[in-house]
Amino acid sequence: IYRLFPRSRRPRAILIGDEIFVKVGGYILGNVVISVITAVLTFIWLLIFDVPYPLLLAVLVAVLDLIPVVGSTIAGIIVAVVALTVSVPVTVATVVFFIVLRLFEDYILVPRIIGRTVRVPAIVTVVSVLLGGALLGIVGALLAIPVAAAVLLIISETVLPSLDER
Repeated sequence: IYRLFPRSRRPRAILIGDEIFVKVGGYILGNVVISVITAVLTFIWLLIFDVPYPLLLAVLVAVLDLIPVVGSTIAGIIVAVVALTVSVPVTVATVVFFIVLRLFEDYILVPRIIGRTVRVPAIVTVVSVLLGGALLGIVGALLAIPVAAAVLLIISETVLPSLDER
């Protein structure tokens, strides 16, 4: 791809490309870290309340949590249904746990872990995930934030400097 750029601009294109790869890698690593944290918290919760298959459900939560917007909600519903085999109060407590866990993830973990790495404004994150999900479904939602980070980087490195020169 870099060979498509004129020879005089290739070094700059390579630098921008490398920075895009760093942001995408940071986003993916941040998502994996957040998923592991939610899986561990879910595993502990399920052990405390003696819900069957705690390890399997925790792994399922980790995998589904990688899907933006709806993944953790789907995981919470599945775990709540399994918790229904224990008792109704445990199910209600599990639903409340997942609501609190979702709020903790959205307002504390994501801004601290992913926000520092990718540096995409919150409104751009929300709009990009909604647009990506609407256009390409789950794959679009997964790719939305790295694509938004790449577009913002390209705009700030190429478009804005050329506009400032004029």
